[in-house]
Amino acid sequence: MSTKEQVNDLFTQTVDDWARFYEDPKPGNLTAQNLVSRRRYAIEMIEARMPKGSKILDVGCGTGHLAAELARRGYETWGTDLSEAMVQYAREHYNPERFQAADIEKIPFPNNTFDGIVCLGVMEYLAGDEAALSEMHRVLKPGGHAVITTPSKICPFFYLDRTLVRVRFMFRPAIGAVRRLLGGEQRPAQPFPKVQHRRYRKGSWVKLMRSKGFELEDWVCHSWGCYGLERFIPQGAFCRASEPFARNGLVNWLSSDQLACVMAVK
Repeated sequence: MSTKEQVNDLFTQTVDDWARFYEDPKPGNLTAQNLVSRRRYAIEMIEARMPKGSKILDVGCGTGHLAAELARRGYETWGTDLSEAMVQYAREHYNPERFQAADIEKIPFPNNTFDGIVCLGVMEYLAGDEAALSEMHRVLKPGGHAVITTPSKICPFFYLDRTLVRVRFMFRPAIGAVRRLLGGEQRPAQPFPKVQHRRYRKGSWVKLMRSKGFELEDWVCHSWGCYGLERFIPQGAFCRASEPFARNGLVNWLSSDQLACVMAVK
């Protein structure tokens, strides 16, 4: 199964979960708060640079929440996503004419169509970045803006999470044996497919975007927390605590999620 097929399967199975993530503006869950925060930063970046009425494409629109919120704020919005199930949800709950299934490496719009693009939580699932960046640059008008998120490669919480996963794997047989002895119910492994999830360093990422015709205008890092501890300690409030430091280069490198606002130079 290809990487894109794995991603499609994953998000097809989790449509309802993604729809629920945005229900609470201050969720206790780390994952939900991370998504709520990055959406808010993306909207702030768009509103700071583009007037109402601008044409915005949400690439990897998921359930359509962000495109719908931008439309509510006065923008003309469209959305594409690899997952047919996500697109179907967006069509049913928002605008049936403005969402379609499409590959970010083959965006189905003419050159110089959009004033802005948002691309949240997409790049890390691709096999490479060049084709997607070229396509976004192609459909943006000269001077158009793109907000692109990527996970940070230097976030210490990521390495703590990886250590916790390895520890859990080492002790899984012993834990299972204890459960059986105590008559406890065995917990089956989650059936969700494993997908590629690449991580990025700021320097090399900015250099690559520049090589594809994008100049960096703003850089925000947010989301502190350890996913490996989430089942024991809800960390939504801890995640929110990172937000005052989102543009503070001395400490924002601790964060797991980074947003780049770039301008298309043509």
